[in-house]
Amino acid sequence: MSEQNNPLGPEGSYFDAKALEEARALERKWDGIYPVFITILYLVLGFLFQLWHPGWLLFLTIPLYYMKPKTEADRWLNPVMITLIYLVLGFFFNLWHPGWMIFLAIPVAEILRKA
Repeated sequence: MSEQNNPLGPEGSYFDAKALEEARALERKWDGIYPVFITILYLVLGFLFQLWHPGWLLFLTIPLYYMKPKTEADRWLNPVMITLIYLVLGFFFNLWHPGWMIFLAIPVAEILRKA
């Protein structure tokens, strides 16, 4: 059925709109508490498991959470995500040397974005 002949209008059904609004409301709730959640998670990892050192990497997920990427490439090739991937490769897998090459993806992503 074409959009012009759709009796429900271009937005879709009432139930689709209601489900979308509920999803946005849940997202808005998380927008306010996500940094608090990450801080509590960091403190739990630190006090209970003595994981202060790798636990601080959780704080790099805060700017990633608030970014609204337009494409999947924007999600994975932004500088914060590249830095987080580099640190995880280094700290957990001791791949500091080949891992630095992931930073080359940042200018490549900018070139592709402008093209």
